[in-house]
Amino acid sequence: MKINFLPGEKWFGPEVINGFNYPFDETANQTICLEPCTCGNQTNPLMLSTAGRYIFCDTGFTAVISNGSMDVTSKTGTIDFYSDGQNLRGAFLAAAKAHFPANGVLPPEEFFTSPQLNTWIELIYDQNQKDILNYARTAVAEGIKPGVIMIDDLWSNYYGKWDFDRKKFPDPKAMMDELHALGFKVIMWICPFVSLDSAEYRDLSARGCFVRDPNTEQPCYTWWWNGISAVLDFTNPADVAWFEEQTEYLVKEYGVDGFKFDAGDAGFYGENSKTYAPVLPTGQTELWAKFGLKYPYNEYRACYGCAGLPLVQRLCDKGHSWNTGGLGAVLPNSIMQGLLGYAFGCPDMVGGGSFADFLPGAKQFDPELFVRYCGASTLLPMIQFSAAPWRVLDQEHYAAVKDLMKQREEYLPVLMQLVREAAKTGEPAVRHMEYVFPGQGLAGVNDQFMLGDNLLVAPCVTKGTSERQVALPEGSWKAEDGTIYMGGTTITVPAPLGRIPVFTRIDA
Repeated sequence: MKINFLPGEKWFGPEVINGFNYPFDETANQTICLEPCTCGNQTNPLMLSTAGRYIFCDTGFTAVISNGSMDVTSKTGTIDFYSDGQNLRGAFLAAAKAHFPANGVLPPEEFFTSPQLNTWIELIYDQNQKDILNYARTAVAEGIKPGVIMIDDLWSNYYGKWDFDRKKFPDPKAMMDELHALGFKVIMWICPFVSLDSAEYRDLSARGCFVRDPNTEQPCYTWWWNGISAVLDFTNPADVAWFEEQTEYLVKEYGVDGFKFDAGDAGFYGENSKTYAPVLPTGQTELWAKFGLKYPYNEYRACYGCAGLPLVQRLCDKGHSWNTGGLGAVLPNSIMQGLLGYAFGCPDMVGGGSFADFLPGAKQFDPELFVRYCGASTLLPMIQFSAAPWRVLDQEHYAAVKDLMKQREEYLPVLMQLVREAAKTGEPAVRHMEYVFPGQGLAGVNDQFMLGDNLLVAPCVTKGTSERQVALPEGSWKAEDGTIYMGGTTITVPAPLGRIPVFTRIDA
């Protein structure tokens, strides 16, 4: 299918991880390939146009863009092309209705109403009962409202033995009870891998489980960040039943509330692997995500084709940097989550997820960057801390983080109204400027966003400044200090560390 660009038309999608590279126009010369899809974050086989057009193919597609046109093909599926001649919002609403309608269910409100805590940065390879409890107790003492706490990787002996390492966790039920008493819901990190040379591996292999090599009939092995493992085949009822036994055991034995479902990336499944039922690698990613619907308290990083569902979608791991490997990607990629139908997005951990940047004496740690990371996340649907701000920051910067959390509380009623509506309509709370104000030259603005249709949010993501430029759409806008601005122009406003600029549309 050949699609010629219309005059001034711009396109978005299909990968969240490349949100900062969108949109592209008739001058682009690139190839977008979901055959295979190797993206380690959310993907939807969808592309949306500012001219009210979209393409969608559930099994993925390849789009070759050059000379003012797109040549779109698919090896395995049928391409749906739609045009209403209107705008980006019209294209999104039509695509959502046809391909990923919202199912009406909102993830548990604790994900939104309280900052999430994750134990990774503080404990790294030494996840243990004593320090997890200390982390949770200190957070509460520091004034953080209890919500969801995530116990990260390496709480078990190895992958596949999904029970607590009793050297690290001498009484996991007592730990769970205290975390619940403090007011937390507890989520455990888990993945679809089984370590080799383990009793679980031998048992499952003998039962015909795992993704397999079509030539040798032996389980395929994949390199994971922490070793080599066999990969569960979620087209196989035996694999699914075994995995559910593990998760249900944790729920019933200890009172675990849910799971951080890591991995599942399509890249871990070979295109030619043998599976119980025929499926593309992206199909395994989709099945892994849909398994999580059993547990309302869930979180995913890798996802394919599951827009419109009540799954918490975290941006992929970010570095402690100002560029698009870190903070520079948070806003554009979060906005892209919404455009691709993933309305319940969570940015990466405040400050980034690389533990080396937070070790004592780390040369790269920048307290200003940490606070600006926090500011970028303040009015997104969710915010997650892992590095404890009371540990890594001095008094001045920690006070700024506390001020930002107060600002979040001020706008929380509006945010909650919007995410509840998202569960029903599919429209994201966080909206691209072009989505709300089509045809005003805002398609390339990706460092500010609309919260619904009437609040403009413009966090500062630039080092060494206490002000920022804001592109105001046409109309009248009121700043938090009461100043009225006429839109259709770019203004410069104060952006102190402890407060992000917010403007209210007053001519709606």
